[in-house]
Amino acid sequence: MAQHQCFVDLGSSSTKAVFNDGTALTAFQCPPWVADVPASELDILAAQGQLMGSGLESIQYIQLAENGPAYALGTDAQGRPSKKTSVLPKSALAHYRVLGVIGEIAYQNDWDTCRLDVGVALPFNEYLTDYNRLLSELDEQQSFVYRNREIALELVQIKILPEAAGLVQWRKVEMAQRREPMRTFVVIMFGHRDLSFLLFRQGKPPQGEPSGTERLGYQRFLMTISQDLPCDSDDPFLYDALIRGADQVAFPSRPSVTYPLAERRQRATAYYWDTVRHRLDEWLAAVDVTHYEVLISGGAGAQFRPQITAYFQQRAAFCTVNWLEELKVEVAQNLNIPLEIDQLRFGDCYGGAKWMALKFQK
Repeated sequence: MAQHQCFVDLGSSSTKAVFNDGTALTAFQCPPWVADVPASELDILAAQGQLMGSGLESIQYIQLAENGPAYALGTDAQGRPSKKTSVLPKSALAHYRVLGVIGEIAYQNDWDTCRLDVGVALPFNEYLTDYNRLLSELDEQQSFVYRNREIALELVQIKILPEAAGLVQWRKVEMAQRREPMRTFVVIMFGHRDLSFLLFRQGKPPQGEPSGTERLGYQRFLMTISQDLPCDSDDPFLYDALIRGADQVAFPSRPSVTYPLAERRQRATAYYWDTVRHRLDEWLAAVDVTHYEVLISGGAGAQFRPQITAYFQQRAAFCTVNWLEELKVEVAQNLNIPLEIDQLRFGDCYGGAKWMALKFQK
């Protein structure tokens, strides 16, 4: 058992992690981007450090081996040709992103040696295909360079879970405390890139169909609503306006023009929800359990709460719906996260961290 633990959620909108130092839990979040850094740029940054006192340690970058290729992470990958997390499988960049989180924790705590337990959540389809590869990559990594500091690494326990397992583990703990019998869970995760449907029979991890992940997340909705607007679907100004529920949006390219959103949102919601509803119909038709509990998760889930609520009211004979209100309260209190959308985003990660703490008696 290590003194410290970290659970990492490789989200498409951001890399999220919960760090446990044995006394408190701390949230970590950064953009999901990874980009190549040319060796010549490292030389320039090193020279700047000698002149101005701020060099290689000023950017988030990682090298898996000393003098090996360098990769910028998070905000420092902006403005560079990045490896698109919206296109590539999350597992393709998992090694870098997990080590980046560990490196930042070591940097903030001024550690040269990092001994800890680590957990990682992968999309279900990638969990089935890439579990062994990611486990080997992390297990074989004995050191790496982060912000120009070599960090010795010892991962005592490595646990790779399918996404939503953290939510179910949290719910199982809650049920055990209330002396409630175990049940089957269906988890529906409305992520930024993906829509995931996961069947946990009697609380056990999903094994195959009907569980699955498809690219029907919030990005699909953004692609619809952004049509005819002077922006890309991933424009931060559009995204911010939608999350805030604003009636209009403006863009820096046309600062004097505002674009109404109410009618656009209504049309896009109808189109997007119709697509999601058909897929949910197919998934739920394959569930052969007479009664189950549905856990609604993912930051985008709250945006479609009226549609989700109405949908499952028609299925009340088969299931109950849990919006994880108690989990959101825990996340808000223990991670100091005030916004509901961020509480939902951190739910799986927090549940995974809590599970690791209980499993390894931390």
